[in-house]
Amino acid sequence: MSSASRTKGILFFLSALAVLGLMASIFPLRYATAERGQSEIGRYQLSSWASYSGAKVHHSGYYVIDTLSGKIVDKGHEIHGISGRSSSE
Repeated sequence: MSSASRTKGILFFLSALAVLGLMASIFPLRYATAERGQSEIGRYQLSSWASYSGAKVHHSGYYVIDTLSGKIVDKGHEIHGISGRSSSE
């Protein structure tokens, strides 16, 4: 690699960095922030789950929790059967 092409490459790299630095100062990054208000946004938390417990059965359920009181508002649990069909049917 010749000295002239190496110098051009370095100058191109430095000028690209300068342009990016200028753009960053003109268009600053903005970060999303969570703000607390008077409303009850985010008061309830939902958690769902599922598990496979054998060849023909699996369980699933959910909990709804009030984050202010810490109490479970609602919950559910179901046992589902799985049909024993093979892929050849």
